[in-house]
Amino acid sequence: MACSPRCLEILTGDQVRDVHQTALRVLEEVGLWLPDRDVLEVFADAGARVDMDAQTVLIPPDLVEASLREVPSGFTWVARNPAHTLTIDGTGTWFMGPDSALNVIGLNEAPRRGTAADGVDICRLCDGLANVSGASAGVHPDETSDEALAAWVTKTMFPCSSKPVFAVSRSKAASTLVIRMAEAVSDVCDLPRGALPLMAVSNTVSPLYNTPGQLAGMLEYIRQGIPLLISPEVQAGATGPATLAGALAQATAEFLGHATLAQLVNPGIPLVYGCVSSALDMRTAILPYGAPEADLLCLATAQMARHYGIPSRGTGGSSDAHTLGMQAGAESLMSNLVCILAGVSIVAHGAGELQNTLAVSFEKTVVDDELIGMVRRLAGGIDVSSETLAFDVIREIGPRGHFLTEDHTVKHYRNEHFIPSLLVRDRYETWTAGGAKRMEERARDLAQHLLDTHEPLPLPRHVVTELDAIYASTRVAV
Repeated sequence: MACSPRCLEILTGDQVRDVHQTALRVLEEVGLWLPDRDVLEVFADAGARVDMDAQTVLIPPDLVEASLREVPSGFTWVARNPAHTLTIDGTGTWFMGPDSALNVIGLNEAPRRGTAADGVDICRLCDGLANVSGASAGVHPDETSDEALAAWVTKTMFPCSSKPVFAVSRSKAASTLVIRMAEAVSDVCDLPRGALPLMAVSNTVSPLYNTPGQLAGMLEYIRQGIPLLISPEVQAGATGPATLAGALAQATAEFLGHATLAQLVNPGIPLVYGCVSSALDMRTAILPYGAPEADLLCLATAQMARHYGIPSRGTGGSSDAHTLGMQAGAESLMSNLVCILAGVSIVAHGAGELQNTLAVSFEKTVVDDELIGMVRRLAGGIDVSSETLAFDVIREIGPRGHFLTEDHTVKHYRNEHFIPSLLVRDRYETWTAGGAKRMEERARDLAQHLLDTHEPLPLPRHVVTELDAIYASTRVAV
């Protein structure tokens, strides 16, 4: 996958090869602990060295390399509304909303535990924001068990947003229910033949293993051919080496091991190499997502993904701050800017999160949407052509004229200029006369307006009823 001239890269070609070779050595000499018999049998049948009793697998480099050659360079992430369908191939960057936070900071509220009703509101809010490209339920409600979370998220997102939907991997039964929901939705949508409006997410567990439930759930998605996003979450200094190069090599080994599994089970299944890694703060034992080390690992992961010719995922927009303020703005803008400059395809947690991903703020979701718009404009660069160089217009106006009423200005300013919804660009007197509202207050007003007025593209009533019935079955199935 070629890098755009605007992609920011921090590794040399030799360093990329060194990371790759180290990852291959880790897989061949150290291996992965994968406690699922079906998974181990897949590897054993392919010629890997498997210890069924220890539940470990050593994967030879040629098996990894052969599997990588099967991975497509991109895919289409189908949405139930074709207008929101995304092309995931490294040519564009798409920002997602908040994901699975425990707490909610509502409008004019202190932090509290999230509820299922909050999930509906967050999903509707993200559906109404121009720069958030995917559906998001945002929270892990108290009333929803860990086992039922995947099904709850899916049954919430489909009716409340017509943007692309992702599903998490928790168990075989949960993945089966999620697939049933996607099939129910696809039956009433104008989708490509055989396509489901779904992408699956499966994080590896560091160092070098995975859990039985997640492995079993991931296999269900792989067998169905649903695109799979694999994201190692290495904590440099805790669950991985303290050095960023070592953390990157370990994360790459974890990704490559799971990517090999996916291609052995279903050759040609689309994959995304994701990064949720950062460096553990040794003073607080917190994994900070606003840290520059997280941004460096995101940059390097995107570069490794391009080396393999596949799309990448980063983590942006999440702040370690407790409230919406300068720290939140700085960290969110920095990480989202890094993601788009790195050429990342999918940016998870791109909007709305505070408190180290533990809380989602309605106001911050709206602010981040504005910041993403700024980042998008920056990444769009400057279009240079005979039309945009505008020599004829400059000649016509000449010295001491103005361009305000020119057709050329009317034609181009909306596309060339970023027009903010929240940022203040008026005079101090105008701002004070309008109530001197701070960014947080303006964001609160806009969020309230969207919640009051935005209606997602509706699903037929019988489909919503079917989704609810499938979710209700989680009490027995999961």
